[in-house]
Amino acid sequence: MNAAIFFGSFLSYLLLMVIIVAVAALGFIVGRVLRKNKDAKNASQSGGSESVSAETKA
Repeated sequence: MNAAIFFGSFLSYLLLMVIIVAVAALGFIVGRVLRKNKDAKNASQSGGSESVSAETKA
């Protein structure tokens, strides 16, 4: 009986962790896309004469 309660609780917290990780990953991806678009917009407005960013160096 106690094992069933433990595993039910464990699976509940595991599902919660998966949801939190998915939301964090989605936020990371959206942030990266938005930043890339902003950098491209700024580069096109300034004629592309900005210094090389850390992303292009990597």
